[in-house]
Amino acid sequence: MDSKTFKHFTKTTLASTVALCIPFMVAAEEIQQLETTKANTISEDGYKVDQSSNVKFTQSIANTPKTINVISSQVLEDQGVTSLNDALRNVAGVSTFGGGEGGGGVVSASDKVSIRGFDARSNIYVDGIRDIAGYSRDLFNYEQVEVVKGSSSSLDGRSTGGGSLNLSTKRARLDSFNSVTARADSFGTGRVTADINQKVSDTTAARINLLYTDGGDTFDNGEENYQTLGLAVSGLYQASEKTDVTLDLFMMEQDNTPVLGLPFLTESAATATGQAEGPINSDMWDGYYSVKGRDFEEVSTQMYTLTVNHRLNDTVSLRSQTRLASNEKQSVLGRPWWNSGDEAHLLNATRLQALDEETDLFVTQLDSIWSFVGEGISHDLVVGVEYAKEEKTSYGVDANYVYSDANGNVLDNPTIEPFNLNNNIQVSGGLERNGNNNTGEASTVAIYAFDTIKLGEQFQIDLNARYDNFEIEGAGCSGRGTVVCSSGLNAEENFLSYGAAFSYLLSANANVYVSYSDAQQPPGTELALSTNADQNNLDPENAKTIELGTKWELFEQQLLLSAAIFSTKKEVVDSERLTDSEGNSVTNYYLTGEQESKGFELGAVGKLSESLSISASYVSLETEITQDLTADSVGNGLQGAPDDTASLWLSYTGMNDKLSLGGGLNYNSGETFWRQNRAYFTVDSYTTAFFMASYQFTDALKVQLNVDNLTDEEYVTDYSAKGHFRPGNPRSFSVYAKYDF
Repeated sequence: MDSKTFKHFTKTTLASTVALCIPFMVAAEEIQQLETTKANTISEDGYKVDQSSNVKFTQSIANTPKTINVISSQVLEDQGVTSLNDALRNVAGVSTFGGGEGGGGVVSASDKVSIRGFDARSNIYVDGIRDIAGYSRDLFNYEQVEVVKGSSSSLDGRSTGGGSLNLSTKRARLDSFNSVTARADSFGTGRVTADINQKVSDTTAARINLLYTDGGDTFDNGEENYQTLGLAVSGLYQASEKTDVTLDLFMMEQDNTPVLGLPFLTESAATATGQAEGPINSDMWDGYYSVKGRDFEEVSTQMYTLTVNHRLNDTVSLRSQTRLASNEKQSVLGRPWWNSGDEAHLLNATRLQALDEETDLFVTQLDSIWSFVGEGISHDLVVGVEYAKEEKTSYGVDANYVYSDANGNVLDNPTIEPFNLNNNIQVSGGLERNGNNNTGEASTVAIYAFDTIKLGEQFQIDLNARYDNFEIEGAGCSGRGTVVCSSGLNAEENFLSYGAAFSYLLSANANVYVSYSDAQQPPGTELALSTNADQNNLDPENAKTIELGTKWELFEQQLLLSAAIFSTKKEVVDSERLTDSEGNSVTNYYLTGEQESKGFELGAVGKLSESLSISASYVSLETEITQDLTADSVGNGLQGAPDDTASLWLSYTGMNDKLSLGGGLNYNSGETFWRQNRAYFTVDSYTTAFFMASYQFTDALKVQLNVDNLTDEEYVTDYSAKGHFRPGNPRSFSVYAKYDF
């Protein structure tokens, strides 16, 4: 089947596939026959996960009045997924692109996520603790990925309003199981992992996860490569029946040669080259449009986590979690950037994105978890406190490179001719710190409470609140050519976040709910302050979400269906540029802008039968700038917010559970990249297809084949108005073998 045929699988087709399950919700006779016992443990061998790993969610996911999408370890394994970006293709309404110059940033090799149109890259968590930014996350040490949608500052602290991600770590268990895996793909990637868990005694266990991967020349340009070494160690000590202690160590080293983007023909470049405006033709995607031997990315990440659980009695438990983490990143990435004037047909070889960053994190949390039942009423209550200290330094750097031709002659203005590519530029030199640093040192003290109140068998009330004291101080530099640096920058905010929900329990396995939640985003959320003191003194940006939803568990609770209508309105910082009495340009900032994201979504996850499993979601999204000092901006959409997205994955197991077949589709209605109040570039709709076949040769050995982008669909995932774009990956094949012992 060719790609044009697959394009007929539009939003209507995929939405209908998910919606086909909805009629089951009215089958009252079926519902009455369902079991009422809820599982309180995370499923390890299916698509449906019953319980969030976040202790603040005391109810099952089916009874939590919020949209939560969980990508289980089984889904990740069936799809051959190894990165966070690829995992998130299972969740409609989540974009792993967005930004570019049009989104207020740059196309980046690090994880970039938006949820319901709002940037969520600073809302990524590991085991409920905010993760340090600045790297691409490999999933070798994670059990599952959880996406919580909607405003959630009472859950997470400072937040942008669209939602958050949480990765659940593989931790030691009082059991013994071991596995090794090997994988190779058509991008030249080799990957080896090991997961070894040993019960050392009746009270102790240790677990080690190892990773080595090398390769990833996506378009066969001969330069792109990604190498990762990962080590994760977890130790468990069961001190008593009531107390356990877990120590986790995580270390990952990445040594990459990424490709930031390929040339995009701007209007002036199209005129100069005689080519059509837009992305270069796909038959040129295998070219290398940067300087060989110059670009690199080196990332070092460490996390050390101590967790103590103690059950005081049948009613109260305590959990303490403390983490030290650090991340160091240096990178030079070429930016295919067109020259101007007589050389507008050439790329400027010196244009690059250089980063030199260090981030450190200390967080400690203490939660008390209460559960008590009275006559006709019950409470599941979590009360906790958190202290966090975060430091980030973005070093100012000079790119001191010397360029020469093949004969050693120095080139003052080296260029690359993309349509007659013969890139023989030689380079020497490197980065040098210049002292123009941006620093942020932040502290957070917070107290929070979550209470789920059940009144009889039909009514549930959820109340939550969090009070934060957030302080940040630092220094910043800005400007091009003449750089102006400011020290003594600071901001302090005390803010209250809260939420409430009411659920009507139609039965033990079905409910309807309405919820309200808010999110607060103070200045300095991403550990960087503005050099404009007035902007730092603004109140937090506030986002409010209202959601009406329903969740149903069918087929003996093996299938979860969900549907929700939602609306988020966010008050954002707005600015206007004026001229003062002396003729100088000044920028004033106000908290007067407003953005809106609204829509509906459908979801289905679990088993349709003993042999057939499904993971599917569909989101219809409408985003808009509803208020702005610049009138031309009103009516524009938000970045990373396609109108319609859908994901469908089905797997079938037969032949005495030995043979498994799976396949799926991802649909995107297209993306508009905004800059300077206009749509710079629009990506057409596209559909990608996936296939899997695995065979369990013995109890220990499984071999699996995955094909991604089965029809070799060509599409764009990110765009920079400065003249480069990032295409989606072409068709690829991977072979995977897993041996358990």
